[in-house]
Amino acid sequence: MAYSKEKSELANAQNNCAFRSLIKASLLCLFIAGITSGMACSEKSKATNTTQTTIFSTSLKPKEELNKGSVKGQVFWSGPTPIIEGFNGPISPLSQHANKPRLAWANPNTPKINPSNKGIEHAVVFLDVPETNDLNKISFAPIEVETNHFKMQVNQDGISSPVGFVMLGDGVNFVNKQDFFYSIRARGDAFFSIPLSNKNKPVHRVFTKPGVATLTTGTGQFWMRSHLFVLTHPYATQCDKDGSFEIANLPQGKHDFKVWIPNWQVSEKEIDAETWEITRLEFEPPTTKKFSVSIMPDSTPRPLKIDFSLSDMQAQK
Repeated sequence: MAYSKEKSELANAQNNCAFRSLIKASLLCLFIAGITSGMACSEKSKATNTTQTTIFSTSLKPKEELNKGSVKGQVFWSGPTPIIEGFNGPISPLSQHANKPRLAWANPNTPKINPSNKGIEHAVVFLDVPETNDLNKISFAPIEVETNHFKMQVNQDGISSPVGFVMLGDGVNFVNKQDFFYSIRARGDAFFSIPLSNKNKPVHRVFTKPGVATLTTGTGQFWMRSHLFVLTHPYATQCDKDGSFEIANLPQGKHDFKVWIPNWQVSEKEIDAETWEITRLEFEPPTTKKFSVSIMPDSTPRPLKIDFSLSDMQAQK
């Protein structure tokens, strides 16, 4: 019995020791598991930060966009604002005789000069390059040439003006918004006639030759006149109310530009043989000026100042 009791106590002591060892091992495992879990969380956090950085970096502009630049400037009138006389004539010079009311019509090529700073609104600035399709081909905003209240205007990108821009191969809508028959006549670098006999029914025309198309009427309204620039590139704009302009996304290198305004000086009049009224006007060639800009990496060209004067207009004769 004594031996058995001693053996039993020894066994209990061994069991207690094993139990304590098991508890210590479990605690050690939990401690190691905690450290490992913390390291995993830390690694997960690092991975998340790396992903966020990658997303942020993808929001930057592509490298080719960073290599592009823009040209800014102002076109203004130098000297006293010219006084330009208009014309008198009936609404329909081809059918109304001299005893009909004769109304006053403004010269369609009169420059719109801002009285506060002499800026020329609607002056056209465009990249002067030969015909090419190698440059960035992005279409301009859609165009609507509108006839209404015996006026012609080009509606494009929220602006109504005497000028518009068309990418070569794109089309233009012509629409008559009054109860009057018009025939739109294109000359210059385009040659066609479009009858607008149905009110509010657009007629679509595609332009397949680059250049400047001058739009008039074939129905005698000589004071109605607009211009469409058909281009092979998107680098063109018209000046705003103070004569300012900007052309963006120009690639690196030297670029030659041209500034264009129409000439108001009449070179030829067509008179109807029966009514003895003016039915068509021809003007002296447009006045243009050239300038060059170099787009270089990390450079910002200074704003340009281009001036026109009465002597520039007279030099076209």
